[in-house]
Amino acid sequence: MQDSMLAILGSSFSRSNWLKKSLSAVEADLLETNPVSGRRTRLPEQARRALRALKAAKIPHAVIGAAALAARGLPRMTKDLDIVVLIDDAFEALNSLRKAGFRSATPVKQSESPEPMYVLTHQGSEVDLLVAAGEPEWTVINEAPSTRIFGMAAPVAALEHLLLMYLYSNQPRHMGDFARIVTETDADLAKVVRFLREVHPEMLTIFRERVRNAKQPPPPPPRPKPVKK
Repeated sequence: MQDSMLAILGSSFSRSNWLKKSLSAVEADLLETNPVSGRRTRLPEQARRALRALKAAKIPHAVIGAAALAARGLPRMTKDLDIVVLIDDAFEALNSLRKAGFRSATPVKQSESPEPMYVLTHQGSEVDLLVAAGEPEWTVINEAPSTRIFGMAAPVAALEHLLLMYLYSNQPRHMGDFARIVTETDADLAKVVRFLREVHPEMLTIFRERVRNAKQPPPPPPRPKPVKK
């Protein structure tokens, strides 16, 4: 009996390890492979270049977007790396990325206020630098745990952070990611509620509505009645 139980537990453990490895492979594949051509992209290499540059310059930042989702077990196709920094660190971050070889698609005018976002490229790979002036990005940057991504450790937004960021977006893709986090993970929704209650209580109703719609999507609109000939 004991041997049978050990065999079952060993088999379950093996399947669990296999599943974890399989999920990791899928996440890496979606981040590193062009889904059309099937060829490996240079995104991992250039992502490491960007993240190392920001780390070396000691600039507070966090990985967000599809790469962060993949690191949290929700892989989605992407061709770029999304990073958020605070507005006071924007030009220093841009300068660090420029020294690492990245070039901005638009002119960087340091005599003016930073743009909300900069698109930077290097050897065909893209880094989108989001510039934030306050919450919830301040909390995201300050709380993002160090996580293994692209073969290195970097601050990556937690699931709760991503929910907060997607809450302030009406893009269908972001609303879809919001729903996936709610329905496919064990994200701490109560933590998000506590944050909103303290920082932005006006958004509580919208948050609860989006959570409800994610768990119980509204029915599709009725189809038109057939036309009688």
